Amino acid sequence: MAAWGADARYTRLVVRHEKTLLRLALLLTRNREDAEDVVQDALLSVANSWSATNPTHGLAYLKRSVANRAIDLSRRRRETASAELPETAEDDLGFLRHESDQAFFALVTTLPPRQQHTLVLRYYADLDDREIAKILGVSPGTVRSQATHALAKLRTSTPLVSERYAR
Repeated sequence: MAAWGADARYTRLVVRHEKTLLRLALLLTRNREDAEDVVQDALLSVANSWSATNPTHGLAYLKRSVANRAIDLSRRRRETASAELPETAEDDLGFLRHESDQAFFALVTTLPPRQQHTLVLRYYADLDDREIAKILGVSPGTVRSQATHALAKLRTSTPLVSERYAR
């Protein structure tokens, strides 16, 4: 087995945020195995360029790397997201334990993939419109439009969206 040669700061960042990165990948890929592969690829790629990365923005850089890889994988497979929620607590990773979260995520999976990706990147990854646009390969105006349309669709389905995601 090869030794991990990454900077100690990078190793601490990965250990501290590995579950967050895996959740992000799982939300975007809807598949545990793909999510794990995406995170592993992103972590190795960022580790190789870590010395050129500003450590104060390390988590944001990792989130963008995971999101880029997950969305690229989705595009290559041209799959639509499954409407099924994770079946076990292990797959759930703790982010869909409440019925309201499960109901909301089930609604999100009914949206077209670009709208799903926009909402996940905005509300889960906490990326701004410019960053989302860069990841999705669209303009910031398209990101705002996709988010507006997605939230409008969700609002017609339930008042839950109006209460929780008014941004």
